[in-house]
Amino acid sequence: MNIKTLLVVLAIWLAVRAEGRTDTLPQVHSKVKRDYVAVLMWHDVVPAVKAVWFDTTVAELKAQFAAIERRGCNVISLDTLYKHLAEGAPVPPRSIVLTFDDNNRGLYENAYPLLKQYNFPATFFIHTNYIGVTTSKQHCDWKMLMEMQKSGLVSIQGHSCSHPADMRLQSPTEIDKELIDSKALIEKHTRRPVIAFAYTEGHFNEALARTVARDGYKIAFTEDWGSAESSSSLLTVHRYSIHKRFAQALNDVISK
Repeated sequence: MNIKTLLVVLAIWLAVRAEGRTDTLPQVHSKVKRDYVAVLMWHDVVPAVKAVWFDTTVAELKAQFAAIERRGCNVISLDTLYKHLAEGAPVPPRSIVLTFDDNNRGLYENAYPLLKQYNFPATFFIHTNYIGVTTSKQHCDWKMLMEMQKSGLVSIQGHSCSHPADMRLQSPTEIDKELIDSKALIEKHTRRPVIAFAYTEGHFNEALARTVARDGYKIAFTEDWGSAESSSSLLTVHRYSIHKRFAQALNDVISK
């Protein structure tokens, strides 16, 4: 191998390494690194009988919301969280963010009334192919989603079109379609910008995170627990699954 070929190979290798570096992604503002906001994640909320283990019953959600209030936590909106992480804007002590994935109809019928009762803002991450469609579960339609958005409590954000089990395994064209088409459809109906994405089933890597950023999202959420401020980038923000770590999330926020 001559020197010219060697230099070409080295340039390609360095480009590949640079492509995988997390510092190419928007970073959490240095000013907030010592703060502690916990982002919590739910799925469907059902009356009593769980269809799958990651359902939450109404009684469980009532108890969790009561605990959030009783322990003096402050529920903040997605927009407030984004300004905090991206710009260094202050948030109240003991701040938490509520998020719900998958757009199941139980969010409208069971979670939304409790959000109104407690006046808690929340973000719903929806997959657009199933809006108003019944699969193994019923899903919210646009009328329900718009009613919740108009209340001022619910922000509608992206969770792909078809909810692939692992977007890392898709082709670049397929990934772009999932991200761009779902974002465009939500914005068409809500007439509000979609800034946030939740990785389907929590699967992500740096390449996917860069694609999410390139396709117009400003912040994206994983299922890795920890403070939002300790996330490696704005496109890999931590979330606590309430199914395993609800009590831990509140304790972590309160103890910091």
